[in-house]
Amino acid sequence: MAGSTPWAVSIAVLVVVATGLGPSILPACNGFATKTPILGSPRTPRRPASAGLVSPGPLTKSGHVASATSVASATVKSISTAMMASNTDQAIDEVRNPSSLSPVFDFSRDEETKKSAIESFERIDDAIMGGISLSSMRDGGVDRPYASWSGVCRTDGGGFCGTRTLPFVDPLPVPADSDGVYVECRLASDDEPDRRAWKVTVRTDETRGERVFQAQFELPEAKESDDGWVRVKVPFEDFRFVSGPRMVVGGPALNVTGGIYQIGLTMSKFKIGLNMTQVENFRAGYFELQLRQIGFYSDRKMDEQERVTAPTTLSEQEAKKRRPLLVKALLPVARLFFSEKSNRRRSAMKILREKRGMTRMQAVLFGIRSKAGSYGLPRAVASSCRILVVDSVRTIAKLALRLFLLYPLSAIRKVMAFFLKRVKQA
Repeated sequence: MAGSTPWAVSIAVLVVVATGLGPSILPACNGFATKTPILGSPRTPRRPASAGLVSPGPLTKSGHVASATSVASATVKSISTAMMASNTDQAIDEVRNPSSLSPVFDFSRDEETKKSAIESFERIDDAIMGGISLSSMRDGGVDRPYASWSGVCRTDGGGFCGTRTLPFVDPLPVPADSDGVYVECRLASDDEPDRRAWKVTVRTDETRGERVFQAQFELPEAKESDDGWVRVKVPFEDFRFVSGPRMVVGGPALNVTGGIYQIGLTMSKFKIGLNMTQVENFRAGYFELQLRQIGFYSDRKMDEQERVTAPTTLSEQEAKKRRPLLVKALLPVARLFFSEKSNRRRSAMKILREKRGMTRMQAVLFGIRSKAGSYGLPRAVASSCRILVVDSVRTIAKLALRLFLLYPLSAIRKVMAFFLKRVKQA
């Protein structure tokens, strides 16, 4: 099994690359698609930004998830409903239904602790699959006891934003009798949480591939009478083994007895399901989710709350050094095909041609004029020519990959499937 991994990874990378958004000569107006401030909210938050530590009220939900058998036999819609039932089917009352909390990342404590917690997270947006969404985790501000995960999610080429921890130096032990993961948060950007898919991610090994354990949850709408903070509780039994947004058929159940190596959050236009299922009337654009705590919870009241020491994470440079040799070898190739700047230029070209009615040449000239105002005409022309050459090479490389690798492999697979079918029939 281990010997086949490099070949499987290589084929997966090549297939993803070759099935990208088709070739085009992209405009020289790099950055046009991001004129809207990425982290600036287009509206005043509906909740006071300086709210203090208020215990979450009865808005947060908790309950029990459907059995694995019923989930496996349900339709995709039923699967999504069952997976989210555990944090929506009854209100939490901390007096009648007490629970014990073990915070892992606490953004509500002193400034040093908050800074350390924020620095443990990294961006994981849809740029990895050709998208142009952009998000970041940042400090909510002085005397504001929370972190702000915010950004702009765009559906052109992707449709999700994510944040995850850097690799843990050692696996994070999960306290005994823990029932799941909790997130204390509030949606500050708007009052339409149901128009997005919100997910929690955990990883139980040291790999950094796309296969992880993930659970979808609902953010209750905050009432005008409270300050918006909710405590979402996601039971371990809700987590499913997924590849992207798709559930892996026959995938293992989540087992945290050996600890976890990563925690993350995702906001997406895709629900978790057997197939690619999109959120109805997905709300793209700016979002801001303010975070106060992420940790483990137990529905059994403990005499003493078990403290969890925040895990030590590798630095970005250390994480890069620990990448497998195969990943290091493939990264330069991946960057050739998955350049985020190139994705944004492609999006800019689409906007200029479809919404402004420009031809390709007019769009290129528009980009040159835009740059000339800042850099001068000679530098703008040189930069635009360089961009056109690079994007042309990228387009030719994609075509060559399809013609000489993807299509032949696809033909071989179909021929083999045909003969196997004939053999079975015989």
